[in-house]
Amino acid sequence: MEETQQSRSGAYSRIEGFIFLLVSLCAIVYSLVEHQRAKVVWQQSPYLFPLLVAVFLLPLSLSLLRSAGKENKNGAPLLFLVRDTVVVALGTVVYVIVMPHLTFLVSTVLFLFALFFYLGERRYLLISLLSVGFTSLMYLLFGKLLHVMLP
Repeated sequence: MEETQQSRSGAYSRIEGFIFLLVSLCAIVYSLVEHQRAKVVWQQSPYLFPLLVAVFLLPLSLSLLRSAGKENKNGAPLLFLVRDTVVVALGTVVYVIVMPHLTFLVSTVLFLFALFFYLGERRYLLISLLSVGFTSLMYLLFGKLLHVMLP
């Protein structure tokens, strides 16, 4: 039973690592291309945040691929978590659609709260602190300190 669980974990890690690698590379290219078109300085570019996230995601995805390669050598069947992926993707689409109406702060807090709850966290105080804390930190860091335009 443990061997099956480990092999499935390695298969998930390989898929996730590959997806994160693709997302990271696409976000880097997108940010650089759109920044060139915008013709603004980096400090005021709305493409700075996606670029920073993508740059941090790149080594993490490579690390995930490397650990999956070490963990799974026997070629286990690949199982994909379709339900979780669809729920998070739909949640993200709703988040992007709702953001212009509720502002960045409110929509991000609600999105993070819902995502933490869906992922299994049931301590409401912790979810609230993480959601409000992370959103406030991003707003202060990028919106106020770096003067990056937030949606």
